[in-house]
Amino acid sequence: MGRGGLYSGFGAYRVPTAEDIKRALQHGVVALDTNVLLNLYRYNEKTVDDLLRVAEAAAERLFVPHQVVREFWRNRQSVIASLGSASRDAQAALAKNSTSTKDAITRWAKSVALPSEERANLTKEVDDFYEGLRERVGEEPIRVSAHTPTSEDRLLARLEQLLEDSVGPALSEEEWKKAVEEGERRVENSIPPGYMDVEKLESDLPEGASGDYLVWHQLLLEGGERGVDLVLVTADTKEDWWNRADRGSIIGARHELVDEYLQATGHRFFLLEPADLIKHSSALGVGTSLESVQDIERVRDEAPEHVPWSADAVRAVLKELDSQGHTQADVIREAIANGGRISRARVYELDNRDESQMLRGFTRPVKRVTAELQAKGDVPYGVAALLDAVYETGVKSSHFAVPHEVVELLGQERPN
Repeated sequence: MGRGGLYSGFGAYRVPTAEDIKRALQHGVVALDTNVLLNLYRYNEKTVDDLLRVAEAAAERLFVPHQVVREFWRNRQSVIASLGSASRDAQAALAKNSTSTKDAITRWAKSVALPSEERANLTKEVDDFYEGLRERVGEEPIRVSAHTPTSEDRLLARLEQLLEDSVGPALSEEEWKKAVEEGERRVENSIPPGYMDVEKLESDLPEGASGDYLVWHQLLLEGGERGVDLVLVTADTKEDWWNRADRGSIIGARHELVDEYLQATGHRFFLLEPADLIKHSSALGVGTSLESVQDIERVRDEAPEHVPWSADAVRAVLKELDSQGHTQADVIREAIANGGRISRARVYELDNRDESQMLRGFTRPVKRVTAELQAKGDVPYGVAALLDAVYETGVKSSHFAVPHEVVELLGQERPN
């Protein structure tokens, strides 16, 4: 074997330059991840237009793995349902406060024998005040709802046109099973990508924790077939995709992924966040605005607002689980009584399940019932999962947990 140089066998350690990224965008495959498609519902219209125009400029080289489209349709409805929840909550709170304020005025007016005309004037002032507040809060400009026919969703119409002939084929059943097994092996051995999704191993998803690997597998297939560089645009910033500096700043794709793509295709692999794609849009001859970058970064940095559980909401979920005959209600009650957790072994006992069986999908009824009650307005959007599998070590859940706030709400009583 001949001698090599500094980068021989270590090309994955090259930090890409702006020129490298430009060439990849101009000549390589440009792939979109699930979160990029879903976030289009969260961005303002100018940002959506900028991102789609950049994607359209690379239309002939655009690629979306089949797994991405599967995840998009799986999650689209819940993303849409959560839009505007802040405005709806504010409107509901204002209406409630308006009623309580008028009730207080009525009680006071009776106690001091206030003339009915003056009482009516005060009530009108309250109505006018809260009506003004409601108008200022307004309704968020939600473009669609879960009930909007897909044919009337303008974003879907544009995506349909953009992605025509750009979505990869579904894997055969045998290949899909092998890919899922490989994804689980990687999770078990902390091999990127996907090992940060260990909590999904016993989820109700068909692919378990292997979703990211399925995307990666399909990217490798596409890159190998085309024999060019590949740019994946993703809003996923977990460490099983990105190489990070000591203080957490992103440098580029994980060395292991760059090397694996290089070995499989002979070419380079790049990761870009959506804001980076906008910043490099001139490489594709597209002009975009700084405001779009700021909007994307707003969505990225905006931590999901935590909405607390109420005792009534918890009871509503438990009541519905009971009515449907689900053991999960008793599991939640016992977890609350135990300070927020219940062992895996105890879950098997309560569910009369043999320990040789997996607990995959055990939390599914809780999530489904919660979603149904959210749609009815009995449970607010934004609450934490009422029952979660927890992984302390290994690939099997060590125990199940309920939110600490729920323990504080109902820990002193036996929740009904």
